[in-house]
Amino acid sequence: MSLRRLLITVLTFVSITAAAQRRVAAEVEVKTLYSGKVTTVESKVFCSSSGRLVQVFESPTLYYTITNPDGEFKMYVPGTNEVYSERREDYSDRDDLLYLFLSGRGDDLGLGLYGYKLSSTTREDGGLVKRTYLPTVPGKGVSKVELVQENYLPIYLAYYNDGGEVVSRLYLSSYERFSNLMLPLRMTSVQYTSKRDSSLTRTIYSNVKVDGQDPMFDFQVPSGAKPVKRVPTGRKK
Repeated sequence: MSLRRLLITVLTFVSITAAAQRRVAAEVEVKTLYSGKVTTVESKVFCSSSGRLVQVFESPTLYYTITNPDGEFKMYVPGTNEVYSERREDYSDRDDLLYLFLSGRGDDLGLGLYGYKLSSTTREDGGLVKRTYLPTVPGKGVSKVELVQENYLPIYLAYYNDGGEVVSRLYLSSYERFSNLMLPLRMTSVQYTSKRDSSLTRTIYSNVKVDGQDPMFDFQVPSGAKPVKRVPTGRKK
């Protein structure tokens, strides 16, 4: 292959890759009810289909977090110029709602990524479709997962333990179309911590912008930030 043809091939590949890159920015409010107490966390998220997720928290202290599908996590506090870094699989943003839909995994909410395979599909009343997934590797405390779709969009997800009891439920609603991308703007999660106790989390997305050019998508921790071994408190020393 000639150098000219090779250059054209490379440029074409880069152009296609750049064109396929999707971005979503949104404001997020998360309210959690547990043991009679309600906590509220607000942030701004900047998610790319490449898997990079930047979050900005402004209260009570300004700080930034950066995660990716490999489980790399960084937390930067500009007030103290400190950065905390860690790598763990549970830090991966593969289960982030925006990332799942951006990466084309919204139909099954990433169950295929987490080690589940489709076992059966049934049609329910009202045109709903219920899909049952089984773990490919037993022994994780989950016997099956049920996913309900309406008009090909997921609206309900439930995990069952080995005893056949529901241990968590997820409800998705308020779908809106942004260009050619459908996103649920409301998510309600119920986690059953015991037979008598549970936690309820409601997540609402607003001010959604798709394929924008906000510089926060490419935010990087300043090179002069001081590495710390514990999560920064944000208090100046």
